[in-house]
Amino acid sequence: MFEKLKSGLSGLVNKITTTELKAENLRPILAEFKINLIENDVAVPVAERICEEMEKRLDGVQVKRLEDRKKIVRENLREILLETMLTNDKIDMLKAIEEKRRRGEPFVIVFVGINGTGKTTTIAKIANFLTRKGYSVVLACSDTYRAGSIEQLEEHAKRLGVKMVKHKYGADPAAVAYDTISHAKAHGINVVLIDTAGRIQTNRNLMN
Repeated sequence: MFEKLKSGLSGLVNKITTTELKAENLRPILAEFKINLIENDVAVPVAERICEEMEKRLDGVQVKRLEDRKKIVRENLREILLETMLTNDKIDMLKAIEEKRRRGEPFVIVFVGINGTGKTTTIAKIANFLTRKGYSVVLACSDTYRAGSIEQLEEHAKRLGVKMVKHKYGADPAAVAYDTISHAKAHGINVVLIDTAGRIQTNRNLMN
């Protein structure tokens, strides 16, 4: 997936570099790029925002040399991607966990994303980080369909020395999450990390 996306980004830079930077020239190139983003699981509103910003920033820009133009396109694309991925609403996770702990409630994090993007590995890294900070953690294996998912998360749990709640393959993922949160409440565990099957925000039924 990432190779196709990387190829699409390079293609965009090359195409824009060889055209005059006017809105009417940019639109068909950006329309094609938007399709490439959506096909690579980028949310439609995000893809639209990236393309709209590119048109807005590049329309009418005057450059003298081809290399200068390529640099300008790359820099603008990089800035837009960073602005899109970063948010002004910063979350202090440790502060949020501490607030929940003071109320006697577990802090719950659900990990979502398409298969192969490193959700389970990220869960292990965050669990390790939190246990080193002195917080108790329990893992929920709500990825009940992918072969080997339970064993993979179980191996991380054993290595980290934390509890993992699991059901059988094919079980209701929501039931696993519910049981894990109930376990955390009953045993005073600070954080619940929930692993899920591959899905994105547009998979409404899976998300619900």
